[in-house]
Amino acid sequence: METEAYNFIAERLGIKTDIGRKALTLAIENIKTLDRKQQDYGSQNIARHGQYGVIVRCDDKTARLANLINKETTQNESVLDSWLDLANYGIIGALVSLGEWE
Repeated sequence: METEAYNFIAERLGIKTDIGRKALTLAIENIKTLDRKQQDYGSQNIARHGQYGVIVRCDDKTARLANLINKETTQNESVLDSWLDLANYGIIGALVSLGEWE
């Protein structure tokens, strides 16, 4: 069902390439994760520190990502999870910059 919905969205947006459609699928799934975390944690932890807080979180995430890439196995977090979290922090930073983070 979701694949059909994602294909519909891709067609409506004029996304033509396979990589564009794969990116769209990842982006939608990642936004669903952002939404779940927003429901669990709220926005005050980011709102309290604004863009600088997002920068610190991105720095923490990139340091963690570099560490994970250098390991053969990980216990708690995958490299993919870290990349997706970093993408969401980019979105959050943009929302803060636009004054849309509530």
